[in-house]
Amino acid sequence: YLFWTEWGQTPCIGKAHLDGSEKAVLVSLGIAWPNGISIDYEENKLYWCDARTDKIERIDLESGGHREIVLSGSNVDMFSVAVFGAYIYWSDR
Repeated sequence: YLFWTEWGQTPCIGKAHLDGSEKAVLVSLGIAWPNGISIDYEENKLYWCDARTDKIERIDLESGGHREIVLSGSNVDMFSVAVFGAYIYWSDR
């Protein structure tokens, strides 16, 4: 799969097969500027950070369900996120 984020009037997080077929929107509500995304294959989760909502969230990789807030800050501009084992790393501008 290929995963991506979109800003603009209809921000979303989506996935598709590598040939572009079977596009699906995984998240479209409650996001504004989704920046970095990271996949935790061991836990089967997709993580993203949002520079507008100042949150790191995650969902189930396959279904897009079970959305949870992992970290919520204030006055940060989250730009990228990475997951490695039990650790989450992020940067802000």
